[in-house]
Amino acid sequence: PVNLDSGIAMMLPKGMSLVYQIHYVTTGKEETDQISVGLRFAKEPIHKRVHYKIIGDYKFEIPPGSPAHPVAAQKELECDATGIALFSHMHLRGKDTTFFAHYPDGRSETLLVLPNYSFDWQLSYVWDRGVRHFPKGTKIECSSHFDNSPFNPYNPDPKVAVKNGPHTHNEMMQGFFFYTDDTETLNIRVDPKTGKEITEEKQAAATK
Repeated sequence: PVNLDSGIAMMLPKGMSLVYQIHYVTTGKEETDQISVGLRFAKEPIHKRVHYKIIGDYKFEIPPGSPAHPVAAQKELECDATGIALFSHMHLRGKDTTFFAHYPDGRSETLLVLPNYSFDWQLSYVWDRGVRHFPKGTKIECSSHFDNSPFNPYNPDPKVAVKNGPHTHNEMMQGFFFYTDDTETLNIRVDPKTGKEITEEKQAAATK
């Protein structure tokens, strides 16, 4: 969900599978759709690789009728990092999300507040390049609330307890933190047609 600047790229290891989980709403009749995915190999030298943390709780249970059930999780950064973006994912009972940074020196900071989450309008929240730095040991927290009450017009069934699951009538609580490692310097070139790394020998041969 993030448009990357020059010199930064996401690594897709050879042999990996790209799996997309799509949420649909039934209409009562057979439907068709058409999904397309576009990938672009880097044309410029790659200096940094995009890393990310999925900050999630997978064992929660939202009681029937609860108007603001809290679910939170956090993950620690193993390196000095520069933040790229934040992204929150919940389903129809998602109410709000707040991201916090808990620093090694004991300070805490609110990074992002989404006071009115919408399942139909999920956006990435991107920092200007290079403006947000986080020291090693910082804990990024994602804290959300879920509205399982009858006052939530999107609630499939306020009479049931809700757990984590892949379907829209289930719930998810996942916060995504995208970042780069400040100590990483790659200086990699890839063929923009194939994605294969261009070695120093190939670069030297191309300049002769």
